[in-house]
Amino acid sequence: MKKGKTKKIIIGSVVAVLVIAGGFLGYQVFANSAKDQYTETLATVGSIVNDNRFSGVIESQSREDILASGELEIYELYVGEGELIGEETDLYEPVSGDIVTSSVAGEVAEIYYDEDETVAAGGKIMEIVDFTNLQVSIKVDEYQLSTLAVGVPVTINIDSIGRSVQGSVSEISREAKNENGVAYFTAIVDFQGDAQIRIGMNAEVVIVKESAENVLMVPVDAIQFGTDNESFVLAKSESEDPEQRPVITGITDGINIQITEGLAENEVVLIPVMTTTETSTFQRPETGGEI
Repeated sequence: MKKGKTKKIIIGSVVAVLVIAGGFLGYQVFANSAKDQYTETLATVGSIVNDNRFSGVIESQSREDILASGELEIYELYVGEGELIGEETDLYEPVSGDIVTSSVAGEVAEIYYDEDETVAAGGKIMEIVDFTNLQVSIKVDEYQLSTLAVGVPVTINIDSIGRSVQGSVSEISREAKNENGVAYFTAIVDFQGDAQIRIGMNAEVVIVKESAENVLMVPVDAIQFGTDNESFVLAKSESEDPEQRPVITGITDGINIQITEGLAENEVVLIPVMTTTETSTFQRPETGGEI
């Protein structure tokens, strides 16, 4: 056989091998690229809580500063610091005048003058604070008012001491205040305190808007919308292509969303992988109401 003919056969074989290898490699790259477009998750059963959260500072529901109505000399003190008293308890008697009584119940937090001392007009003689019946004042915008009502139960989280206590809404203002061009209403949340909870601590008030237990749910990023704003998910199918499955959604907590129709527990759902220019924030198309 001539050398030229042998050389052509060898070159042709090499080219054929390269074409086959390139085709296989291309298929693998394409398959991996398609796989990288999605992450898999399961439709699971759990609980969803949709709530509003507000921050505030713990205050006493009632307190009283006992002030001197005029210059006076204290003849006798009838209470001591740390003493728990009720309303209309005798507090002190001036040298000249009637015995002064309390108008609130609580603890005598501090006494600033002793017997036989003279107090200037308007001077604070003592302070009475109710450390048991506490409250948190929160700012509520007009869109959150619909979730509030007097008597609604709330949870008060006090992170500094790792405690959560239960309370209820006792008051909602009927008129908005304006702060830096932003209007808000004020709501008061009442709760019972104890020795650990101190006035002035920061607190988070959690008010549940709606909740659902033992419901089917998927991550909110799994929900997509068609041209007519219909909801669907991409369900894993036996073929290489995912199935576009119509679903009906319920409540969401911003992380997971309830599925009322269209999926079964443990079905695999594909979530499109977001690019660097895309956002993963879930937002239902505008339909005139909140999700």
